[in-house]
Amino acid sequence: MKVEYIQIFIPLLLVLLGGVGWLYRHEKEKRLEIEKQLSEKKYDVYVRLLTVFFNLLKQVKKGQQTKTDKLVDTMIEIKKDIIIFGSDEVLNNFFIWEKKSQGKESLKALSDLVISVRKDMGNPKTKITSQDFLKSLIQDDTTINELIADGFVL
Repeated sequence: MKVEYIQIFIPLLLVLLGGVGWLYRHEKEKRLEIEKQLSEKKYDVYVRLLTVFFNLLKQVKKGQQTKTDKLVDTMIEIKKDIIIFGSDEVLNNFFIWEKKSQGKESLKALSDLVISVRKDMGNPKTKITSQDFLKSLIQDDTTINELIADGFVL
C-alpha cells in the first residue's frame, strides 16, 4: 500500500515541478520581452532628446535662428516620453535641466542629463564626467576655465 502511494506521488510531483518550471520560464521570457520593448522606447526618446540639443547647437554655431514653435512641440513630446519611459535619474535630471535652461547652469544640468542617459542605456559605470562632456561641446579652454572658476563644473 505504501509503495503504491509513492509510485503515484512521485510522478505527480514531477509533473507539478515541471509545470512550475515551465510557468517560471514563460513569465521570465515575457518580462524580458517587455523590458526589451521598453529599452527600445527609451533609446528612441533619448536619441530624440540629444538630436534636438545637437541640432540647436549646430544652429547656434552657424548663427541661425531657431523655430521656437516647432522646438516647443518637440520638447513637449520628448518630455512626455521621458516621463513614461525614462529612469528616475534621467527624469530628475531632465527636470533640473528644464529649470536651469536659462544661463550657464544649463550646461552643467545638460551634462548631468547626458551622463544619466548613458548610465540608463547600459553604461552604469561610465567614467565620463560633466567636465568631459562640456569639453566636447566647448573647444575653448579659456571658456572652460571660466566655467570651472564659476564653480558649476565639477
